[in-house]
Amino acid sequence: MRRTMLALVSAFVASLMLVPSCVSAGPMTMVVEDAEGDLGFGVDPQTGGIMKLWAENTPVATATYLDMVSTWLSLKKGVYTFGMEVASAFPEEGTPLSGGMKLLEWAMWIDPSPYNYIVNPVAPLFLIALRYDGSSYNAFIQDYSTMGVMPAEFSVDGSKLELTFTSAQIGDIALEWWSPLVRTWFGTLGSAGYWFVDAVNLPSAGI
Repeated sequence: MRRTMLALVSAFVASLMLVPSCVSAGPMTMVVEDAEGDLGFGVDPQTGGIMKLWAENTPVATATYLDMVSTWLSLKKGVYTFGMEVASAFPEEGTPLSGGMKLLEWAMWIDPSPYNYIVNPVAPLFLIALRYDGSSYNAFIQDYSTMGVMPAEFSVDGSKLELTFTSAQIGDIALEWWSPLVRTWFGTLGSAGYWFVDAVNLPSAGI
């Protein structure tokens, strides 16, 4: 149930994503904007994208720190920085979650090819994520080939987050396709009791 994801099609983007282990390359960054006020759930059977909006008075819709307004991925000397800006400040640690939400996640998947729920539901290679459980934040990298988990460096500053990881941590792969997403659990972690609530809109990707 993930959104059609970031097709890295421009020459600039290709130069960024095809040299993850090249330490001689200069700093490079890709930034993608996202519409505000588009928190939703459910999958469009035609596009595989998130489609149905949460009603304005629901806990998800009012938790505007779930709403991406921009996301970025940069590379400098073998170190990636994944960042996201949301519509309001992230919760302070210790702030309880409301409306039955048990866990929040701001994340990016690294995919082997452009994910689409309908036409190309590929298994991801890695998940890089920041989670909040109503008590504290934690960030990690999950390798789907082994299901192993490594801690990740992160920072949260107002409405912005950044997570860093190295090309060595993802096996020096050619990082060509990545999926920025936000989801929330209403069930326990590991269950299917979650929704993807925001994804970037990419009509120009042609998927």
